[in-house]
Amino acid sequence: MWTKITAARREAFLRVLGECGNQTLAAERARVSRSWVCKWRGLDPDFDVAVKAACAAAREKLREERREGTVPPRGWGHLDGVELAVRGSNGRRVQIARARLGDWSPAVERRFLDALGATCNVKAALAEVGKSKGSAYTHRKRWPAFAKRWDAVIVQAYGALEIALLQNAENLFSTPDYAPDTAIRGMRVEDAMQLLHMHKHKVHGIGGVPGQRWQRPPTLEEVAPGIIRKVQAIIAARDVAPEERARREAEWAARRGGG
Repeated sequence: MWTKITAARREAFLRVLGECGNQTLAAERARVSRSWVCKWRGLDPDFDVAVKAACAAAREKLREERREGTVPPRGWGHLDGVELAVRGSNGRRVQIARARLGDWSPAVERRFLDALGATCNVKAALAEVGKSKGSAYTHRKRWPAFAKRWDAVIVQAYGALEIALLQNAENLFSTPDYAPDTAIRGMRVEDAMQLLHMHKHKVHGIGGVPGQRWQRPPTLEEVAPGIIRKVQAIIAARDVAPEERARREAEWAARRGGG
């Protein structure tokens, strides 16, 4: 089959490969077979070099353009009804590929961030998309762009939650005159106060990081013995006779020279 492939198809394959970095998707877009690609790479060294160069170009391009987490560039949203995503990070191969079941695909990211914006509650947003806390923070660490979107949503939801609490306090016996710009799902005042407490460090820099145990600063009685030992060592070093000091310095210099 590889002998029937025209030069135009070959160029189309390399052009698409330079955009996605995925030989399977490039072959489907250029309407050539994956087996033809493998055979021709073995028979034509120039074509093999061109394929490697296209993959390298796509890798660099995707690393520069992945500002929205796993969201691929425009024109690469779906293929044959299957969602596509940018996969690979931390120095691994970066390419556009079909989103697999259980992945943090662009659609899952959008659903999670929408739920987070409506609740200001990470646990509730994870339950909305059926993901675990571990997978969420691992994905956040691998994809800084997704972490930035996450933080921006928290700040927005935090402000909306503060406004909702103020409106609730001002309208204990009546309804607000106008609806808030950002709706927050119904919750108890106690829940809202807890969420504000959990995110106050990230939004306002107040308090400690949630989940980290607070450590009491040491008292003077606890640090005094260490301070006394250091002072005594300084005094002992100062009171050394000049002859002994010179001997020690010469011995130390000999050791350094021998090393």
